[in-house]
Parts: sequence; C-alpha cells; structure tokens
Amino acid sequence: MRRLLCPVCTVVLLAATPATSAAPDAGTAPATPVAALDAGTPAPADPPIAPERLAEARALVPPPLLYGQLQPVVGTWVEYTFQSKQGTFPVRAAVVGETPRERDTLYQVELDYQTTPRTLIVIWVSRAGTARALVERLAISLPPNAPVSIPVDLLADHAALRGTPVRERDTDVRPGPFAGKGREQTFRLESGQQVTVVTAARVPVFGVESLRDAESTWTARKAGTGARPSLDAVPLSLPRLPVP
Repeated sequence: MRRLLCPVCTVVLLAATPATSAAPDAGTAPATPVAALDAGTPAPADPPIAPERLAEARALVPPPLLYGQLQPVVGTWVEYTFQSKQGTFPVRAAVVGETPRERDTLYQVELDYQTTPRTLIVIWVSRAGTARALVERLAISLPPNAPVSIPVDLLADHAALRGTPVRERDTDVRPGPFAGKGREQTFRLESGQQVTVVTAARVPVFGVESLRDAESTWTARKAGTGARPSLDAVPLSLPRLPVP
C-alpha cells in the first residue's frame, strides 16, 4: 500500500514546499472534441510534458482512468482487486457527482482504497459532449490528516503518460460479471516496462476490466449503482507552484 500511495502523497505534500513544483509542467489544455473516441487512440495534439515530470504526472492520474475512458454515469461503481508485493486489497471507483457548467460538465470521481487507514482519492474531471476527459483537480484524504487538493490540468488519456502503443488486439474477458468480448492493449514506458490493459464496455466508470504493469495488477470483480460521495470535508486547496 505504501508503494502505491506514496507518489500521490508526495505530490500533495510537495505542493506546500516553495522550492518544488506540485504538478507536471503541462499547462492547462482544453479537451479536444472528437466524434468517437477509442480508448487506445489519443488525439495527436496532446500538450507536451517535460520528461522529468512524467513520473510525477503518472502518479496523479490513477491507472484505470489513464488507460481507460471515463463513463460518466453518476451513481455507478466498480470494485477492483489491487494486488502488488505490498499486499492485496479492494479499491472501489465510483462516479459520485456532476456539475453542469456553461461549456462542459464537471464530474466527481472517487477511488476508495480499502486499507488501514482507509484512503480516499477524489478526482474532478470535466467533459464537454464527446470531448476527451480533462482531470482538473485531485484531492487525497488520508486520516488523520485533513484532506488536501491540488490542480492537475491533464488529459486523462494523455499519450505521453500512457507510453508507446506496442500491441492491440481483440480478446475474450474471462468468465465472471464482465465476461464477453474485450480489447487488449499494451504500452511501453521509457524504462522499457510494459502496461497491459483490457477494456470492455460492460465495465462501468472507466471501462477497464484489468490492468497489469511490472509492479501491480488491477482486476474488476463487481459493479453496481447507488454510489454516493465519501468525501465529508472541504479539502485544503493548494496552488500549483512554479518550476524552479
């Protein structure tokens, strides 16, 4: 659990340190409208991210959102089994709120890491129609500390964050609640490590049935409706600080 959450916690804590940047130097980029978005075909005009910020940026966008596609149906949830060398535990992801705005809609997405202490990551994602999802802000609640939030301003499926596509094929999702046809994609990071994701439209929230990298595995186990917000306090809002 420590290995999973430390990158995000570090980013949040560094946001309060004057000498360090809290978020990737990617700028704020509006989502690009597309007629039909394939989860593995990001638009070519993604804003650049400095190489030294890639690891930090990847820590900000949870893997199922980064390699999937947000399905913004309020109240839906999916529970994953997260497995790594540090342990195995459930993570429930849910769309728990929406706020219509003049040009888009802001969705509140929560990932509840069911550990001790229980950790909650809250992401505010905007979309305009069929446009790509833009992660505007992220908050983390790690008791007994007060929740804090920082700006992100990154496309959820940013091509540079995902890595280089190396393989894509149709596949069969194994028996279970999401059995059926799926799509398997493999990406290679700069380190040479690979990430393999299986997506299926039947899986709510992100459309991700499973995701595997060199250190961890996410596997969707069950899903449902009726999810409500778990964040019960207004997070302390920390600004993005300039890159030194």
